[in-house]
Amino acid sequence: MKIRVSDLSEEVRQVEFVERGDALNELVASSAGYDDQRFDGDIAVRAELYRYGGDVHASGTLAGRLACTCCRCLEDFDRPLERGFKFLLVDASAYPEGEADEGLDYHDGEEIDLGSLAREQALLALESMALCSPDCQGLCAGCGANLNEGPCSCPIHNRL
Repeated sequence: MKIRVSDLSEEVRQVEFVERGDALNELVASSAGYDDQRFDGDIAVRAELYRYGGDVHASGTLAGRLACTCCRCLEDFDRPLERGFKFLLVDASAYPEGEADEGLDYHDGEEIDLGSLAREQALLALESMALCSPDCQGLCAGCGANLNEGPCSCPIHNRL
């Protein structure tokens, strides 16, 4: 979703839109190390924006669901995706050699691509290691039994 900077004022403007889950999943598939998570449907985005001088302030939330495979026990599970965001978007022409900074981004003076910011935040919400539970026991190194379902009786596990 693109918003023209000139359409914004000091009065807060609320916007709602959806980022397509299949498009996000294509981005995930092209990234190394995240094949255990995918977006389960579209992501709802709610944002509030206002302009003060040449700067645009944006804050909001993302909400949706993630389908995951636990990296320890390999069981499938899903979890909610809820992430807040807050950005200060400054006119890039005022900062020709802008440095990257969390919460600071740039616009071209004409328009802001909220979709791009929302996609970035959705990808940042992915876990580096998807776990079904913080106390997941994983799989037995000897027989591959899921240790969350109980102890196994394999000789290798009993030696560990």
